Amino acid sequence: MRLHKAVIVASIVLLLVATMAGSYLIRWLSVLFLGAFLAFFLFGIEIQVARPRLKRGMKVERKTDVERTVSLIQKARSGRVARSLIEEKIVDIYATLSDDYNSAYRSLLSEPNEAIKALRSEGDFLDNLERALKIVEADLNED
Repeated sequence: MRLHKAVIVASIVLLLVATMAGSYLIRWLSVLFLGAFLAFFLFGIEIQVARPRLKRGMKVERKTDVERTVSLIQKARSGRVARSLIEEKIVDIYATLSDDYNSAYRSLLSEPNEAIKALRSEGDFLDNLERALKIVEADLNED
């Protein structure tokens, strides 16, 4: 309560200076100080806006690429989106190996090669993925 009375008194003093001062410059400066003072009081004290505090102990734990790949494969067992992401990664490997990335990428999506056909085939997804990766490995060793 004591703080609120001090704020009211300081605001009244700045308001009187803003209205009664003879110089135009002093009036505008007191208006600016009054605005800054009231904004500080409103946001800093009255509302008590939480300011972010950075602590040394607060670290974000990030997943490694291996952990991301493992979680993607686990999701691909039952999800179509994860399967399509894995398929896009295989297409990306082949497109990177080719001379023209864009045309190879589009052609592999429309006309899949053996690895993509093996991945899309019916049956257990992990077995299909293993066969597709063996085909990709064989193709990489040929090049």
